Amino acid sequence: MPETAPQHARAIGEKLRAVRRQRKMSLRELAIKAEISASMLSQIETGKAYPSVRSIYSIATALAVPVDYFFPVQATVTSGSASDVPGNMTASELRDAKVNGEIDGAAPEFAPRTQAPTPVVHANDRPTIELKGGITWSRLTALAESSAEFLEITYALGATSGAQLSHHEGREFGLILEGELIVELGFEVYTLCQGDSIIFDSTTPHRMTNKGTQPMRALWVVLSRT
Repeated sequence: MPETAPQHARAIGEKLRAVRRQRKMSLRELAIKAEISASMLSQIETGKAYPSVRSIYSIATALAVPVDYFFPVQATVTSGSASDVPGNMTASELRDAKVNGEIDGAAPEFAPRTQAPTPVVHANDRPTIELKGGITWSRLTALAESSAEFLEITYALGATSGAQLSHHEGREFGLILEGELIVELGFEVYTLCQGDSIIFDSTTPHRMTNKGTQPMRALWVVLSRT
C-alpha cells in the first residue's frame, strides 16, 4: 500500500465513528445491522483495518448515509492524498466535534449542498479513498450526487471486493478501461476485458475480483433507487 494508506484508513474510521455516534448506535448494534463483526468495525473505526467494498456498502446502508460520505470532504484532493482543512482540526475532527456539540457554527462539511464553481474535475483533483486489498475509488463529480456515484475504480492484482458476495440497493453500470475483472453475479460468473461493459441490479449478490495479470481500471456508475 502507498505511504498515505494509514491516513485513508484513519479518515474513514473517524467518519464512521462520528456518524455512528450521531445515530446513537453501539458497535454491536451497527455490527448486527451491517452484518459485520463488532471486532472488525472496531478495527475500522480505529484505522487499524480497511473496509472492503462489501463492508463499506453495508456500513453506509446500515447508517443511512451515502457511500460518498466516506470520501474526502474537499473536491480539491489529489489522488492518494488526505484532505486539508484550515485551522487545527482535520475534517473528521471537525465533524466529530460538531456531532458531539463541542463547537458552534457551521463546519465546512456541514454546509448545504451548493452548485460547484465548475463542472470539471481534473485528473489530479479527484477525491479518492483506498479500500481493503488494493482497491481505490476516485469520484468523478465535483460534488456528491444524491442519487448517483460516478467513479473510476482500480483493482490491484488479486484484489477482490470482499470475501463474500454482497448486495445493496441500486443499479450498477461498468466499463473496463484496462485489465480484466471477474464479476460473480448470482450464480453466474462473467470475465470482463478491456472495452467490455456490464449492467446489473445491485440487489443481486455480487463480487468483483481481479484475477488478471495487470491492475484493472474501470469507469463505474451506481444509481440509487431513491
